[in-house]
Amino acid sequence: MKIRLLQKTALAAVLIMSLGGCVSTGGSAIETHNKGLSGLTENEYVSAKKPIDRHFIGAAWSKQFGPVEESGAEEIRVKKDRSFSNVQQDYAYNLGLALGATPTALPLKGEFGIQGGSVEKAKLAGLEIISPVTIADIPFEPDVPYVTEALRLANFKISAEKNNKASLNIGASHAVGTATSVAEAGSQARRGTEGDGLVVAYKLLKINRSTYVRTETGALSIELDKALDVPATNLVVKARLVTIEPGSGKSLPRSILWACQKADALSRNMVAAWLVDIKSTDPKRKSLTIGFPALPRIDDCQGFSRVIYSRIDARNDHIIRQKLNVTLIDADVTDFLQPKIFDGRVTLIDESFGVTTVTSSDL
Repeated sequence: MKIRLLQKTALAAVLIMSLGGCVSTGGSAIETHNKGLSGLTENEYVSAKKPIDRHFIGAAWSKQFGPVEESGAEEIRVKKDRSFSNVQQDYAYNLGLALGATPTALPLKGEFGIQGGSVEKAKLAGLEIISPVTIADIPFEPDVPYVTEALRLANFKISAEKNNKASLNIGASHAVGTATSVAEAGSQARRGTEGDGLVVAYKLLKINRSTYVRTETGALSIELDKALDVPATNLVVKARLVTIEPGSGKSLPRSILWACQKADALSRNMVAAWLVDIKSTDPKRKSLTIGFPALPRIDDCQGFSRVIYSRIDARNDHIIRQKLNVTLIDADVTDFLQPKIFDGRVTLIDESFGVTTVTSSDL
């Protein structure tokens, strides 16, 4: 209760100073505000680089650029939960104000809507916690932080109008609540970000190096129409050529996982494809089929790499996952759609690791 009181008092002082046209980088009000936020967040969230209504779950985090999305990355299933934690509500709401946002859920008087019970009502109405359905879906790589949770204020808005009087910016490369806070006039930094809803902070996790275990098969040769049994991984790999008679009105199965987006787009008109079937001896695991275009041939579509299985081991909280790399070194068909040459490689990688929180001070 004491922390919350200090926090709200400090925030009010900062806002009054801002609205009065004063620009300051220090002083007791700023210091108290910073200490209040630091106590609430326990340093576990990193503030957004810029106010935006995107959660970036599964994206790698760059110290300089913030969330970095990989082109063609597999979409991660997410869930949204409402937060009833006073700690998260206070932190997210005040950071939203610090980023220059205003609540939109209620009719508010004044620039920042500090009146009556509006603050409490707006917090309860709009704070969402966005996270993956399973943390095992995050494409963790060693030494890289990944976004695994986002705090979103659903009922907040960033105004792009030029006559905004003030905002309070907090650098994302510093700890939230411990950064140097600067009250600045104008809205230049916020143009182009107008819209309802605001992600104010992210939680980052990375692989705990001390727990990381990796084993791999090395590049194994795949022969056409011959099963490759890999006992250590409980998988059987088999490659085959599938053709579609032109003009038959048929097309390749839609369940195929294509090696590239271009092949997926052309799949309905494709007359020949190399298919690599991956089957597990574990009845609980699903089989999958990876497709490579044979005709028409796409030269930059001869490699596939993806996590094909992941789970959480509840005994030690480790993520267990299996990666698959398939490469067609050389593959071609004759004019009669018969195999002319086929040279493929497959590598299976098993990994086990725990994860650790990346705090804002680590960045």
